[in-house]
Amino acid sequence: MPGKRSLLFYGELPPVAVNGIAISNMINLRMLEDDFEIDILQEKTTLNDRGSNVKGKLLDRISEHYAIMRKTFRRNVDFFYLTFSISYMGALKTLFSIMCFRLFSNGKVILHIHRGDFIDWYRRSVISRLLASIVIKLTTKVIVLSDIQKTVFCKHFAKPVFVLHNTVECEYNYSFNEKSNNRFVYISNYLEEKGIIDLLEVFKKLLVKYPGMSLNTYGAFPSDEMKKIILKFGNEKILIGDVITGKEKFDKISQSDCLILPSFNEGEPIVLLEAMSVGTPIIATSVGLIPEMLGADYPFYSSPADQASLEAKIVEFMSCPDRNAISRKLKERYSTYYSNKVHKTNLISIFD
Repeated sequence: MPGKRSLLFYGELPPVAVNGIAISNMINLRMLEDDFEIDILQEKTTLNDRGSNVKGKLLDRISEHYAIMRKTFRRNVDFFYLTFSISYMGALKTLFSIMCFRLFSNGKVILHIHRGDFIDWYRRSVISRLLASIVIKLTTKVIVLSDIQKTVFCKHFAKPVFVLHNTVECEYNYSFNEKSNNRFVYISNYLEEKGIIDLLEVFKKLLVKYPGMSLNTYGAFPSDEMKKIILKFGNEKILIGDVITGKEKFDKISQSDCLILPSFNEGEPIVLLEAMSVGTPIIATSVGLIPEMLGADYPFYSSPADQASLEAKIVEFMSCPDRNAISRKLKERYSTYYSNKVHKTNLISIFD
């Protein structure tokens, strides 16, 4: 439409990619489409894509970077919006993406750092510091997930940085559902670093003593080998499911008494915001930005990669008399800091 500024996006999106970054990208693009003419260049490599086929992935990257140059050569682009990929190869991909854009455009580069461990990765080696420094130097503005992250980031880089908390894809107005049973749910990809094996082993053990509890899990399998391992835990009390999305996912979260995410590392997990938005209590590890999301005084943090800690928190939750108060507090916290309305206002202000 005439009068709209142009925006070129490069990154992961559903349904090809099923992860928090892809979902967040989709949400942001939907919120920007009223004010921008958006050209989307979607990454081809996903959780299940090509396996260890390095040559295939390299050809994908070459094709995508060529597309960036072609699009910017043919027309004026006001904004280039992309995500920083935290790994050596990911950082190189991000660097080459920006360099390809800069060849034919003077537009603004908006770099979104979705991970909570960026500074830890930056400090890891001379190579990571060098790559990150070059990428940030070529960037116009940087988006981070939290105020704490912004404070640390500003100590290392002289670059405009903005806080943009994550939000949920859709907000559903569920009537208040009192949490008085022991129905637990896990919704994330079946990755070892998400703590899924720890969770399943703990539940298998707890079911002996607490046969009335149940666990439903949903997510994408990264490999056939991992799928076989996960499915072995399935029984009448542990349901192993595939990916769920949209209202079905919110229904499952709302109907559960507690969502569990025992990850080893996180940024701002969207699934926790989804639980907060419908008032479902959470058991999570105190990693990344999760303590900032739920509050330092939130009672149900477990230690990462610690089955004893996770078991203790599950047992503590089952005997908790104040579940409804926790539900209301989480929902209020979501409305104040993470709602669609708050998110869109902050997002639009960054793209000025």
